[in-house]
Amino acid sequence: MSPSPQHPARDTIPLGDIELHDHYLPALRAGDYRIEVTHTLRGGAQDGAQVVGGPFTAVQKFTVRGPQVRIDADAVVARQPPDASSGRFAEVLPHVVLGDPMLPWERPLTGGSRDTPWLALLVLTDDQLVGGTTAPTRTISTTVAEFLAGDAAVLKPALTVESDIGPGDPCVYVQVAAAEFQAVAPRLDELRFLAHCRGANTEDRSILGLAEDGLFSVVVANRFPTAAPPGSDPGTGTKNIVHLVSLEGHERILVDAPDFRGRSSVALLSLCSWSFQAQPDREADFADLAEGLTRTPSGSRAGREEMWLRLPAPPQDTDTAARREVVRRLGDGYLPLPYLTRSGEATYGWYRGPLTPVLPAATDQAARATTADALIAYDPAWGSFDLSLATAFETGRALALADAPFAQHLLAFKQATRHLVDTLHHQATSTHLQQDGSGRTGTRPGTARAAFGALLDGHLLTALGTPPGRPRAAWSPPAPAAPSADPAGGLEAVLRSDATRAALAAARDADDGLGKHLTRVADWLGRLLLLHPVPFTHLVPDERMLPRESLRFFHLDPSWLDALVSGALSIGAQSSRDTLQDQVVAGTIRAAAARKAAGYRATQRGTATGDSTPEEPASGGAASDAAASGGDAVLGPVSGLLLRSALVSGWPNLAVRASDAAGEPLPILRMDHLSPTVLLCLFGGLPAAVELREPQEGFRFGVEDHGLIPLRNLLAPPRSSGGRPLGEQLGPDVTFPVLDHLRAGAGGGRILDLGSLIPALTAALDAAHGTAVGPVGPADLALQMVKVPEAIRFTGPNGDRG
Repeated sequence: MSPSPQHPARDTIPLGDIELHDHYLPALRAGDYRIEVTHTLRGGAQDGAQVVGGPFTAVQKFTVRGPQVRIDADAVVARQPPDASSGRFAEVLPHVVLGDPMLPWERPLTGGSRDTPWLALLVLTDDQLVGGTTAPTRTISTTVAEFLAGDAAVLKPALTVESDIGPGDPCVYVQVAAAEFQAVAPRLDELRFLAHCRGANTEDRSILGLAEDGLFSVVVANRFPTAAPPGSDPGTGTKNIVHLVSLEGHERILVDAPDFRGRSSVALLSLCSWSFQAQPDREADFADLAEGLTRTPSGSRAGREEMWLRLPAPPQDTDTAARREVVRRLGDGYLPLPYLTRSGEATYGWYRGPLTPVLPAATDQAARATTADALIAYDPAWGSFDLSLATAFETGRALALADAPFAQHLLAFKQATRHLVDTLHHQATSTHLQQDGSGRTGTRPGTARAAFGALLDGHLLTALGTPPGRPRAAWSPPAPAAPSADPAGGLEAVLRSDATRAALAAARDADDGLGKHLTRVADWLGRLLLLHPVPFTHLVPDERMLPRESLRFFHLDPSWLDALVSGALSIGAQSSRDTLQDQVVAGTIRAAAARKAAGYRATQRGTATGDSTPEEPASGGAASDAAASGGDAVLGPVSGLLLRSALVSGWPNLAVRASDAAGEPLPILRMDHLSPTVLLCLFGGLPAAVELREPQEGFRFGVEDHGLIPLRNLLAPPRSSGGRPLGEQLGPDVTFPVLDHLRAGAGGGRILDLGSLIPALTAALDAAHGTAVGPVGPADLALQMVKVPEAIRFTGPNGDRG
């Protein structure tokens, strides 16, 4: 264990591991400060020179700002147990994970050491709170001035408000009965053991808009939740309310026998609060929710067929060719939807979104389509339409038209490309800008201005000064060049030429003009390839495909993505010339968009390196056509999962990891909450195993069923010794009875007596290690009290749980 880390842990920790630190102390705590500088001026260079005037003094006041009466809502990364959850939590110590690793130590407490946090987590029940009956967690909203106003019945904190906080600023507080506060509140010398800093790799987590650097602070409660006694009705839950409170100004009552000065209750600023139901028997903790993902609605074990994103097969009533066709379509992920043809006939059409249960084959038609009608497929054998790709085309077109900035950049890019191609075409066909007799392409002037400049650099002036000679033959004007028999073919040849591709690549790399617009277009299309703006009903058109408490796997259809991008790129095409140009330059746009999509998550997390713009193929023709076939050539096969469960809302930072057959992790292209209970993950590749795990920074603390904890190794072995790793259990029978160290006279509440627990735990660790392990600090206590995070792993050809 170590004190404050020297630098953020940012992905330097192996995936799945954590680092524990006693604290992360700021260089200067929050508060009001002043700098005083005194200067003495002497009249000579010698040390004993006479003082002239003075002394001269300057004073500079400043404030180090930090949370005092409230914290931002997004400062809380995770709560355990989750808010509004219900489960067997009686043996779990509640805790809160904060995104700011310094937050618990940013303010000083009078009489406390520098590593004493100013925050504490109180676990309470309704009968221990006063007032606030209209709020679920019994909080009271007011202003800073009203909160600090004197009250003969309520003990208020002796708080010195910082200069950046006004008396009218809002705050939230909670009132705890005085006797109950004495029972449940930690003592001043216990606080340092109830907070620590934790480092974890955040690569397998959704970003959630956080500026994650891999470091978190954790505040742990000193009380186990209250639950009904064993043997009670499993449906009988006990409500527990948790408050993250500020103890600043209340230091004098953080003792065994506090003086409340005749007040009946204590007012505490509540910075975060939530509640949960503690059940006497297991009901809905992580293991039960995860296990439920592997069950069908009937309760049986779900195999591979039930874990794909598709409608369930219809009942086996008859065996006809029509039924077999329907079963085949449903098995491939299709859904029959009403369809009204252009002629007004009402029928049905098959639709399948981009998330498919089968591995689809890419086709060139979707990338080359210019209208949605060109992508409507008709099956004459059954008289049915397949509208999947046509829907994708129209979706991309509608999304592009709805986004004015993207449409403007796309049209500007097309216009700039048209201007560049026109210039190149003019150079290739002009009779006035021909090569010289050397045959070298580098001697040919590119523009009329360059040609005129070449004439001036030659013997033009000398020729003009020479007397003209007598013409030998009658003069006649030169015949005009014959028009091209195939102007469109000539333009296409220019568009597909190496010179044009080189010119486009050079213009794309410029910071302005074509390059600027291409970057904006590629950014937008990169997000489109990851389905960011696509409506959810286009991804999952029927709720039966993703029922409640379910996990569904899928492949990403490259043809659907190609059609989606084709629709977005189709805006602004007004002629066959525009269509031809779009088809030729589509490879450049699609390749750039695919590269942006591949690096999108790294860019969002701030870990991207280098330029995300792809290299242009060295030759035209076939290379351009290959690039135009879609972004899948750059992204490779993409798969993913959709999770609809209370796991998403209860564990917002749920860890999701995918690995290939060799055990190597697959990159996560996208991982987002589509709703409070729906999580979407896209993987770069086809996983052989997928694991859902409680996040490392959200480990649970607590004891096993009999109040014991397994003791873990605290001595790091030498690198070459092959000894027991740090944190590994010392043995199956090497345990410590935590519940033997509860605070006496706590009114039945199981509240840890850290003054007794720490010395006893230190002695037990010394004995288990066979040597003195040194003083036990906050990180050491956290390591011993941590409950191993639970996980569910889907492996094997049948998709069964491992």
